[in-house]
Amino acid sequence: MAYQRPGDTFRIVCELPCPIEETYLFARYAGFLAVKDDLVALTGVDVPERMVPVDIHLASDSLCGNPGPLAGASFMNWTGLEPGPGANVCLWDLEASLPTAPHVPRPLTVANALARENQVLLAHEYAHVVFFLRQELSHEWFVRAVSYRVGGQTESLCDSMNALHAPTAWNLCQQNGLDYPQLAESMRRIDALWTSGQGVEELFANVPKTTSVYQLRRILDSLAGSDTFEALVGAGELRPNQCGDAGRFTPSGGTLSLYGGRVEWTLPVGAVTAPLQVEPGSWRTGKVVPEAWNAFMWAHNYAFLPSGFAFQRDVRLTVRYEPSLMPEGADASTLTLYWLPVSTPAQAVPGAEVDTVANTVSATVSRLGRYVIAPR
Repeated sequence: MAYQRPGDTFRIVCELPCPIEETYLFARYAGFLAVKDDLVALTGVDVPERMVPVDIHLASDSLCGNPGPLAGASFMNWTGLEPGPGANVCLWDLEASLPTAPHVPRPLTVANALARENQVLLAHEYAHVVFFLRQELSHEWFVRAVSYRVGGQTESLCDSMNALHAPTAWNLCQQNGLDYPQLAESMRRIDALWTSGQGVEELFANVPKTTSVYQLRRILDSLAGSDTFEALVGAGELRPNQCGDAGRFTPSGGTLSLYGGRVEWTLPVGAVTAPLQVEPGSWRTGKVVPEAWNAFMWAHNYAFLPSGFAFQRDVRLTVRYEPSLMPEGADASTLTLYWLPVSTPAQAVPGAEVDTVANTVSATVSRLGRYVIAPR
């Protein structure tokens, strides 16, 4: 059973026999409809056409299952290998109305369904769908921040609610002066890149390539008039290699520091014959490592473009590692640097050196490409 007003992008759905009274379903629809325009003003764009309709499930059913520890969830439908049509938001209102310690039950009343403060979770999950297909990550910090604004809990990204629960958004406000209007504009620009085929990540069949986090970062840089890298990575919600970084090599040589000092290239004079712009590649390709090392490997996986570019003289690459991401009991002295060619197995870089005091791995290399720190 589905309830939808003609032209709306969402439906309230309930599998038959529906365990929720129809008056509550109508009120839930009206409650979200009352705030949806405010939400879309904050996200800058509505959900992609291929994600319509967004089906909102209010009880456990064959698609959403039981909530377990979740308060809400969102996911897209699939047709074979293609995403869509449509997406789903699971809210489990029925289960939330039951007295299950330590949670305080929320009765299924019309007043609760209409209350603006009770639209926060739905706004949160719907905002996730706004990111689907357009952006390679559906950013938790972003959707939390906009949902708090919808619910009337914040006025600015600099508010304490965001400091506690959406710290990346708070950082962007405190360090770069960005606020809700700039977040909306960033998504309008992301949508323009995506719809014009300027995304870079091929994640789905028969849809435009998805935009990268690095593309979003550069949009935020432009809107702020300053570098947002530290704000984006400082809260720990995004990895440095996901945010990307870029720089320029010159024939005069010297040291180029990237990723907030986590990566350094040291070039002798003449290593390049003309200025060369170095851009980040995708972070989505890695090296096979023991399962316990996966988090470490993905965090220390840097791709440098143009891939395969050969230096005229050998250069020094130093990558800093984060010891806290190593498996318990692991020995840092076993780490080394790998170069990952596009179509052949990873190759250990000869002569790589580990400094367990500075937490770095360094090696002399002859080309650009993907480099990963991992155990031998």
